[in-house]
Amino acid sequence: MKDFAKTHPINKSKNKRVKTSLRAKRELNQPLKIKHLFAIAAMSALLLFISNIILQTDVVSIRGDVSSPTVEILYPIELATDTVLIELEGIVVEENCEYLIQIESYGKRIYAQEQLSSLLSLGLESYVEKTFSSKQPDRPLFRVMSGPYLNKSQVNNARELLMKNGKQPLIYKKCTTV
Repeated sequence: MKDFAKTHPINKSKNKRVKTSLRAKRELNQPLKIKHLFAIAAMSALLLFISNIILQTDVVSIRGDVSSPTVEILYPIELATDTVLIELEGIVVEENCEYLIQIESYGKRIYAQEQLSSLLSLGLESYVEKTFSSKQPDRPLFRVMSGPYLNKSQVNNARELLMKNGKQPLIYKKCTTV
């Protein structure tokens, strides 16, 4: 029979040494050791020293002995007479232009009215215009238009607003000559 009295915790001796199972048995792996840092510093110092010797240049102060500088500009003969010729390809006529934006065309007026209400909520001046198609002249179309805008900047701002809201607008330029 085996005696289990010695294995009981009360009967065990308390003079046991601490287990070393939690201690590291090998050296920690450091990514860069101190001897490597010294080697890198020494190589960089050596590289700086060699580059200073190889790339050594003489710095010389460049100063001219000009006491009163003068600048002389020579113009071509045509500019001396103050005449410049400009060739025009056509006669310049002052135009009075305004820009319109076509948002969409519909076959039924009710759909155009729905689109018109959504454009008015965006703050654009819009209206519905009745036109006829060249392919089917007996069938009317209802175009949703915005404008008139007096300059290109205004029409581009309105076009950007429409494009942000998922529309693909067309720009029309209507000009009258003066």
